[in-house]
Amino acid sequence: MRKTPALLSALAAAAVLAASLAGCSAGGSAGCAPIYGSGDASGIVTVSGAAKTAATADFPTPLVVKSGSSQVTQNDAGTGSPIQQGDQVDFEYTVFSGAGGETLGSSGFGMSGAATPRAAAVLTSSGGQKSTSLIRSLICRTSGERYTLVSTAKDAFGAGTLTANGIANSDTLVIVVEVEDHFPGKADGADLLPQDGMPDVITAVDGQPGLVIQELQKPAELRIATIKAGSGAVVEKGATVHLKYSGFVWPAPGSPLADPWDDATWTNDRAADFAVKSTDDGGSLPPGMYKALLGAKAGSQLLVVFPPKDGFPAGSAPSGVDADSTVVMVIDVLGIA
Repeated sequence: MRKTPALLSALAAAAVLAASLAGCSAGGSAGCAPIYGSGDASGIVTVSGAAKTAATADFPTPLVVKSGSSQVTQNDAGTGSPIQQGDQVDFEYTVFSGAGGETLGSSGFGMSGAATPRAAAVLTSSGGQKSTSLIRSLICRTSGERYTLVSTAKDAFGAGTLTANGIANSDTLVIVVEVEDHFPGKADGADLLPQDGMPDVITAVDGQPGLVIQELQKPAELRIATIKAGSGAVVEKGATVHLKYSGFVWPAPGSPLADPWDDATWTNDRAADFAVKSTDDGGSLPPGMYKALLGAKAGSQLLVVFPPKDGFPAGSAPSGVDADSTVVMVIDVLGIA
């Protein structure tokens, strides 16, 4: 088995889809047209293996496609709404050599006892790296679906990404993809009026939030405001939630607002999963963040200002957040696992 570190990490970080992507209908799979259709190459691949495990694939070799001629064939149907522009998608995949059929690597499944990170893509319609066939193939797929993509290394992962591992741009790859889950890439709830004494949240087109504090007086007590009211499931204690957030330290009078924390999820445009449990109760969330999330609905955007007593325990705060810092967080509640 030949492992390719560049292959394993190529999409372990969030990827961004370029502007040429066509959107999908939210009305169901019947109104959604996948980017790629089935063909002779993807159709002759026989896939086996249990769901949520690295697949095996059998096909005649050499299997060859040309650049720009990617093909997709569904192996197992999924359920629910189709993946659309703007969604974040969690998925796993196993890659095989079209020339010899051997397994090259996997992302999201354990290989030889070593698990690799689940891949993730944020399917946005602007900015970011040039789209790849692997990312484009996710459009209109559904949660739980497994399918086979046959594509060149250049088309699937980008020109030159795998050459250091002995895989040429023109080499054909057979990629078996399993969609784990998908959810909106930003809060999509109804806009609500701001609260007096709270910062204004300015949201970019892609959903990334910024703050305007101006000459506000720093709150001495925990303040929670719903900026966008979602209509999804209610967050309960112990649930695992998909979140995007930005965090700031309330500036000293007359000082500019500092940049958001480096580890905020909007930095790499990838959601993170958190168990809704406070540090006061053995969890990982600061009390102010925990109190804000409890009872919120999926699709909501929350604005939270919490003083040090509701903040991070000693040693657990992000860089730049001191023990006496008043913290401001903007949290998008994207879904519940």
